[in-house]
Amino acid sequence: MTKKKIWMFSMGLLLVVSLSSFYWFYLAEPAAFPEDNQLINEMNQIFPQAAVEVIQDKIHADDRHVAVPFISEKQMYGLSYWTWKKHKWQVAHIDLGGEPKVWKVEPQDPSSYHFVWNISPAEKLSAIQLYMLRDRSHWMSEEKETYEPGVQMEWTVLLQDQPYGLMPLPDGGVKVLDAYVNVSGARKPNLFFDHMFPEQEVYFSWIAKDGSGNEAFPTSIMNNTSYSARNNPVDYMLIYSEDQLELPDRE
Repeated sequence: MTKKKIWMFSMGLLLVVSLSSFYWFYLAEPAAFPEDNQLINEMNQIFPQAAVEVIQDKIHADDRHVAVPFISEKQMYGLSYWTWKKHKWQVAHIDLGGEPKVWKVEPQDPSSYHFVWNISPAEKLSAIQLYMLRDRSHWMSEEKETYEPGVQMEWTVLLQDQPYGLMPLPDGGVKVLDAYVNVSGARKPNLFFDHMFPEQEVYFSWIAKDGSGNEAFPTSIMNNTSYSARNNPVDYMLIYSEDQLELPDRE
C-alpha cells in the first residue's frame, strides 16, 4: 500500500471515529433516567449537605432535561436539575430552598425557559405568583427623546394539590423576551451611551400567598445551600411584595 493510500485510509478512519464519537456524545438518544436510589446516592456523594432521603417525582422539561424534587433527612424541600450530556445523566444544580427559580434549559431560547419550585407544605401557602418584569426607562440622546415601556406579567400557581412543579414560560412571556432580543440585536451600539445608560434587563420575581390570600414570607427558603456545576442555567428569582408592583387600583 502506497503512502498516499495509507494517508487516505488513516484520514478516512479518523473521520469515521470522530463522527461516531460526536454522535455518541451529543446526538444519541438519552438512556433511561436513573432510579431513585441511584439519584439519591449520586446527589449525596456530589453534595453531602443535601442529605437527600426521598425523591418526590421526576419531571421532564424535555427528553434531555429533568427536574427532580426531593425531601432531605431534615425535612427540607429541595430541587435538583439533571441534563443528558456527554452520553450520561449529569446533575447541573441542587438546592435545598425549593423557592421558585427559572431553568433556562437553552439560555438563548426563551421558549425553553421553565419555572420550577418545591415549597414545604409546612409553610401553608395557597399559591405563588410568578412575575416577569422590566422597569420602564426614559432618556435623551443627541436631542432625541426615547421612552421604553415597562413589563409586568403575572402567572398564578395553586399549591393545594402538591408543593412542587415545573411550568414552561407561557407564550406571552416568550414573545416579549424574543422581541427584546430582536430589538437589542438590531440596535446600533453606542459605547458612551451604553455605559451611561445600560440596557434595562428583564428579570423574574415571585410573591407567596397564604391560605387567606395574604402575602407571606416562607422561612424555609432562608439560609439554604446549593451546588452548581459549571455553566449553571438556573436563575434565582427575587421575592417581591405587592408594594413593588404596579397594580390597577393603585394611584
